[in-house]
Amino acid sequence: MTCAVLAFGAVRANAPAATCQQELGVHAILAKQIAHIYNQIASDGEDDLGSYFAKVTAQSGAFAISLQTHFSQYDSQHSGSDIFTVVHTIAGPVVSVPWFVASDRASEAHVAACTHVLRIYAGIGYLQTASNYGYPYGYGPLRGPGAGLERFADERLRLDAFGSLFYYPAAAGKYGPGSVSYAVVTFDGGLRWRVGRSQLGLIIGLYEEMRTLRPGERAGFMIRDGPYIGLDF
Repeated sequence: MTCAVLAFGAVRANAPAATCQQELGVHAILAKQIAHIYNQIASDGEDDLGSYFAKVTAQSGAFAISLQTHFSQYDSQHSGSDIFTVVHTIAGPVVSVPWFVASDRASEAHVAACTHVLRIYAGIGYLQTASNYGYPYGYGPLRGPGAGLERFADERLRLDAFGSLFYYPAAAGKYGPGSVSYAVVTFDGGLRWRVGRSQLGLIIGLYEEMRTLRPGERAGFMIRDGPYIGLDF
């Protein structure tokens, strides 16, 4: 998907699209996320109506700052209204709890500089996660720095691509009396279509997040993936 976004940008590269945005520009994205979650409490949790993706970006000269949040709300794994969720905990023991509506959030802050290549920015990021389930079948908020690449769609074009790929090598959080550390990869990318002569854009994208426990344990592995559709204004 990352290669496809960059290839699309290369094909569309022209004088306006290849340069960084010179004047100050602020825009926001609000989208409905339709994701699937695979973790220790759900083998295929489908997002409820409350799930969303929101992002605010400010660009000026060769620099860009963005804040984004991906929020997923879903049912824990169960069969029927009175069946318990069987949790394979990170610590090892298997526990059963009444099924519940779980939520996961990943918030990121990016500060990046334009590379002058296909409007791609390179920079640093900071990740913080949150959930509504805790020890022993979940862990506390993960926090940590990372780095990555980002491309913003050019709102002057009728159709343009955007994409973001960041890696957080050691996002750490508490797990009971101890702590855990995860390697986290986040990606989102897609297309923006400008509506008429306005600056409003319709976006269609794909979000991916993968958390790998360090050292690796299958019970601690987590994937969120799925498309989203929304507006950029």
